[in-house]
Amino acid sequence: MKRHLVFMLVLALCLATAVVFAAEEQYEAIIDFSLGYEQGWGPMGSASRYIAAEEFRSAPFSLGIIGRSQVWEGTIFRISDILTEGGVYSFSLWINTMDAKEGATVWLTCVKEDKDGQPHYERFAEPVPAKNGEWVELVVKDWTFSLEGLNFISIYPECDDVEASYYIDDFKITGDKPIKL
Repeated sequence: MKRHLVFMLVLALCLATAVVFAAEEQYEAIIDFSLGYEQGWGPMGSASRYIAAEEFRSAPFSLGIIGRSQVWEGTIFRISDILTEGGVYSFSLWINTMDAKEGATVWLTCVKEDKDGQPHYERFAEPVPAKNGEWVELVVKDWTFSLEGLNFISIYPECDDVEASYYIDDFKITGDKPIKL
């Protein structure tokens, strides 16, 4: 009888623990360009994009950005197409500059278009020093997604050296609600 009671108590504790873990489920999506295409990253300004086999963080490809003439030019990703309302998400993007001048920095910017079609820009990830030939990580932690009053939300990398080319790779999103890639 005592063994039966102990068994039932252990079973109840295990079930309670399983419910807690289920409530804390994490979702993850990674775009590493290994499929050989841009996977949702599109044009931003007049810069050119290409699938790069000559440099990558995760084999066999990255996304190369060349021909920039303004800080914001490069590539853009519409995160509002893949996130779930009310979810709390973290982001990571790796960037490797090819020819940035000494002292150049890179960061992520977020653009939110309101219902009137007006864009609103904000820094999404803090600037980090650009390192030619080395991968640096841009990070955003615990950002709550909401489209209330907005048409869309996109993010894009920036480099303050307007002539610098760069590669991006291993765009990772984690969150507490589904990610629809």
